[in-house]
Amino acid sequence: MSAIDSFPITRRWPPRDPRVLQLYSFPTPNGIKVSTFLEESGLAYEPHRVTLDDTDVKSPEFLSLNPNNKIPAIVDPDGPGGRPLGLF
Repeated sequence: MSAIDSFPITRRWPPRDPRVLQLYSFPTPNGIKVSTFLEESGLAYEPHRVTLDDTDVKSPEFLSLNPNNKIPAIVDPDGPGGRPLGLF
């Protein structure tokens, strides 16, 4: 069990590599900005497609990470003190 397993969102969109940033997004202008930054900066990340449909953005799993039901959202498995950090 990895440290990011404590985030309910990982039950719906399980990570293949829990050691890298987990990006939950959709290819909208705001979603693309974050994935472009991650690509350009060379940071390792794993994308998860979260549609704008209510079944995704209003799911309990997604709302547990971002209560505003907006993409993008990220789980950093190596946050402050080595503990995972959710960002939205």
